[in-house]
Amino acid sequence: MKPFLVVPEEAVENLRKSRYRVGVFGFGHVGLTIGVGWGLAGAKVIGMTLDKQAIRLVESGLSPFPEEAYLSEHIKKLRSRGLLEVTDDYSYGARETDIKIIAVPVYLSSDKKPDLTPILTVSEEIGKSLAKGDVVIIETSIPPGTTRNVVKPILEKASGLKTDEDFALAYSPERISAGTVLADYLDKYPKIIGCDSPRSLNLVANLYSAVVKRGVITMSSTIAAETEKLFEGVYRDVNIALANELASLCEKIGVSYDEVRAAANSQPFSHLHSPGIGVGGACIPVYPYFIIDTGLKQGLKLQITQLARNINETATQLFIEKIVRAIRFLNMNPSECSFALLGLSFRGGTSDTRLSPALRILEFIEKTGARIKVCDPLVEKVEGKNIEIIRDWRQAVQGVNAIVIASDHKEFYRIGIEEASSLAGREIAILDGKNVIGNLNVKPKSRVLYAGVGRPAYLLEPDGSKKRVEL
Repeated sequence: MKPFLVVPEEAVENLRKSRYRVGVFGFGHVGLTIGVGWGLAGAKVIGMTLDKQAIRLVESGLSPFPEEAYLSEHIKKLRSRGLLEVTDDYSYGARETDIKIIAVPVYLSSDKKPDLTPILTVSEEIGKSLAKGDVVIIETSIPPGTTRNVVKPILEKASGLKTDEDFALAYSPERISAGTVLADYLDKYPKIIGCDSPRSLNLVANLYSAVVKRGVITMSSTIAAETEKLFEGVYRDVNIALANELASLCEKIGVSYDEVRAAANSQPFSHLHSPGIGVGGACIPVYPYFIIDTGLKQGLKLQITQLARNINETATQLFIEKIVRAIRFLNMNPSECSFALLGLSFRGGTSDTRLSPALRILEFIEKTGARIKVCDPLVEKVEGKNIEIIRDWRQAVQGVNAIVIASDHKEFYRIGIEEASSLAGREIAILDGKNVIGNLNVKPKSRVLYAGVGRPAYLLEPDGSKKRVEL
């Protein structure tokens, strides 16, 4: 019996005994995690993606994401038990499943408005095959009201069925970070669940309780759950903007933001974030615009949220300007330099380059006509570019004039100024956008200009002396 046609306890038992098929629409970082999680709970999972390479890898028992290589073990186990298949046929997945989970991404249009096209397309496909007793769950982060006002009418029109009478509809946002996706999904955080009827909420809460280990938090509506997820991202964006602003002040007055932050956060009501060179990824730079757009539709201007976006979007350009000033301080022309760009992903520990500040830095360096070597231990390629990506930072910095650190991969925390100076074999500028270098009390082979974020810039001499400089 379909899950919405039986009592929740029976639905959970059917799930554990592999009597239900779960379709995951969108099998990227988020979707693959969802699929593995539900498969481990006993479901037969059909993952859907248009990425042919990802399909080949999953069918071979491998994770498509190097930072989630540990998922390969689970993929092999689930496939050997007949609990995981992957396809590019979304209509097949819609027909053959009892529980349908939407995990396609939603991005911004060119005018920074929510682009719901992927959600609309998948909802139409699901609606055409929706059967009485099915369950539809959205895990994609979406603007408040999308489940009730956009997805629900599409499903009902295409299927001829009624939400919360013939099928269950829920919103339950993913809460994962690249590099630790499965632990995040199953172990670290409670599952947020919002429905617009008690019957749907009771069923979906019971099903998720059989999947995740930290329990569930039930919300009063789909809109409340949608809003909660976006607020998580807005909170981080606003606090990163505050950190960026305060870090700029620290540079001007010659103190270390990291030192001040650590001391301030010893007080339990202070939660200062780390500054950066821009906020990347498909989440934090996007969600504030969902909230801003929703506010405008209600006649509200969300000034702090918008200002934070402005500050964080400017951060990359300010760092680029710092690169130029550092190069010129050493009496060099940026166009005549040789650069090592260390990091392409939007943060360390992931191969995800979506909206990465490093890509804007790469574009700037390329436009100057300068020579550039690019290093990243996880990123395989950059969309639309034919560039060699070096794995070892030591190889990348040999003979360069400037080292730009744009991602905080764990490998980069091993960078020492003395070794970098020796490998470069000349006077260099080090622009540490992630503050991965800790020790400045060194004797480099040649003079080094070091500049971080929220740190005073220093000129480091071979005799071990250092002098603060203004950039």
